Amino acid sequence: MNRMSKRASKMINQLAKCKIFVSIAATLLLATSLGCRSPLIHLQPLATPGLEVVVRAEDHTRNLKRLRAVAPGEANAGPARAEALEGHRAWLEAEFRAEARARGLSLGPGSDLCLELTLTSLGEVRARYIIYGILGGVAWGIGTGLIAHDPRLAIGLGLYELVEESAFWIAGSAIFGAYSAPVVLEAGLFRRTEPKAVWRESYYVLNGRKLTKGLPAASGQDRSTQLHASLRVALDKLFKDLEAWPGFPNHAGPPRPFAPALP
Repeated sequence: MNRMSKRASKMINQLAKCKIFVSIAATLLLATSLGCRSPLIHLQPLATPGLEVVVRAEDHTRNLKRLRAVAPGEANAGPARAEALEGHRAWLEAEFRAEARARGLSLGPGSDLCLELTLTSLGEVRARYIIYGILGGVAWGIGTGLIAHDPRLAIGLGLYELVEESAFWIAGSAIFGAYSAPVVLEAGLFRRTEPKAVWRESYYVLNGRKLTKGLPAASGQDRSTQLHASLRVALDKLFKDLEAWPGFPNHAGPPRPFAPALP
């Protein structure tokens, strides 16, 4: 019996090492894939500097204070969250249009090209990512037990992973949202004559502290200002990528200053 328990312990340790290796490998693969850029340089040159832009925001919010400052006693109500999210979406669109004007890029519905921007995450980790993370851990625990041909081990590891991953993802996402200003911006370029996007990219930003560093403390700590700084960083990355598109106008003159939201 003691020999069997030692063998089981040795197997679990080996599988734990394997899990760590797989996690590291997956992280490196994700980082590599995020570092790859779509081949904008191979697109047909932009004949006239103009395109249509559509800016959307997916409703994913759970906590109002992750979107803006909350007054004492203010309820975490759905309409208030929707209003705050729409305010950030409108700010993002206005900022894009201001940068387009600075580049001499005309925006209008008559263009053959349409750039769609979708704000898929803002201020917090989306619930579906938390669920995916928890289910992934539980699946690993159950799979480990099944590989060892031990149903009791599968159940035990599955329950252990459920508790461990739930604590990690729920607590971790709360801390992550509180001490950063995360943004996920999806971009897609469409041609009216083609059903599929000719170019897609995702932009992940943890914070925009490099833009809020010189602001007064009250403004730099304001939640709306922090999120707008992250959105501005994402937009800067987007325009930098678009400059690889032949014919896309570069910015003339010094960079536009970041205009923080009023606290």
